[in-house]
Amino acid sequence: MGRFFTILILILIIGGVIYLYPRIEWSSPEIDIKLKSENVGVKPIDIEIREKGKGLENVTVSLIKDGVESVLVNKNYPDGVMGDRITVAIDPGRLGIKGGPAELKVSAEDKSRIKIFSGNETTVTKKVNLDLVPPTLEVLTTENYINHGGSAVAIYKTSPDVVKSGVKVGDYFFPGYKANFAEDDVYIAFFAYPYDVEPGTNITVVAEDGAGNQMTSGFPFVLKNINYRDSKINISENFITGVMIPLAGESAGASHKEIFLKVNNKLRKENNAKIQEVASNSKDRIMWKGPFHQLTNSQVEANFADHRTYIYNDEPIDEQYHLGYDLAVTKRYPVEAANNGVVVYAGPLGIYGNTVIIDHGMGIATLYGHMSTLDVKVGDSVNKKQIIGKTGQTGLAAGDHLHYGVYVDGIAVRPIEWWDDKWIKDNVMLKIDQAKAEFGTKSEKSVEKTQNSSQ
Repeated sequence: MGRFFTILILILIIGGVIYLYPRIEWSSPEIDIKLKSENVGVKPIDIEIREKGKGLENVTVSLIKDGVESVLVNKNYPDGVMGDRITVAIDPGRLGIKGGPAELKVSAEDKSRIKIFSGNETTVTKKVNLDLVPPTLEVLTTENYINHGGSAVAIYKTSPDVVKSGVKVGDYFFPGYKANFAEDDVYIAFFAYPYDVEPGTNITVVAEDGAGNQMTSGFPFVLKNINYRDSKINISENFITGVMIPLAGESAGASHKEIFLKVNNKLRKENNAKIQEVASNSKDRIMWKGPFHQLTNSQVEANFADHRTYIYNDEPIDEQYHLGYDLAVTKRYPVEAANNGVVVYAGPLGIYGNTVIIDHGMGIATLYGHMSTLDVKVGDSVNKKQIIGKTGQTGLAAGDHLHYGVYVDGIAVRPIEWWDDKWIKDNVMLKIDQAKAEFGTKSEKSVEKTQNSSQ
């Protein structure tokens, strides 16, 4: 009888081992709480959990404040997963908590049965400081007259804890830059009221601290409507063959209509995205001075934000906006920089052909397209009226001319404003001078010291 029980026990042990062995692993889940600082507010927190073995069983995220633990997330995984990314938001009203020291605790258990009834478990805690007080924000510019599709400037003051601020117009965001004022927390934000934003859209100034707390303020303005032109452009077979096909790249078997749409639509979007990327990476100081220079002896042949309908074989096949001016002079005419700045792009750019983009500081940039030759390279400092190349017929150009554009943080705006000395004085310099009178300016020595310490 004793022998029977011994054999039975051995069978049960062997059976248990056979059952449990495939369910056993030795590694524990890995937890990464993605915090940039110890200050935590209403801004969501991302937590990444990775598993190497049998998959996750459950994850619990909690906040410990004043000895009370509040569960923020409790997530189970019936089928097991090899990883998850959880976004957690702290709602102080629901939790009934105030600011101050706290702990964020994350526990993750896998599906291993190394402990028979439970798996490997990892617990990570991080000390945080609950910062639930939004920053302060005061808008200093009060009278603002803006053209639809045009540019504007906002000057505002924040509390020292602000890490991100700027102006929102619809879905567009334009960052603010710390200016050369004696007080560190006064910002200048150049922004656009884009041509494709509906009139009546509000403008707000936004300031955010390191914990994600935000403060917003309305921005008083009067919007002037601008009537942009509509035009129809007939597309010929010769234009597609001579201009479009070389730009289309690999298009074997594509019809002429498909080639046109690939260039005029898809490539145009890619090029405009590149312009926005380049033009939004701007120096944090104003490099330009006075009105921007219009190409000498040039005439405007195509306006900003012209709405164009393209006709092919008597059929409308595409619609686009022309985001600049076409300036005509004579063939291979010397192209002058519109103002002082630094070259941030010089080379081929799809439909714009050989292109130069100059950063003038604080988000302002100019673009020169369809050029035949380029006389500058990325990183070059240029002065107003300096020759940067010659006009041409590269890219999507039917004839020799210069495509000229002005951008605010990568968003195309009306160039004519920046050519107008009175507009610049009334809408930009007057506001900056008023802020200088109120807050003073830093000496050149202190500015240089600040710039060197931030590098």
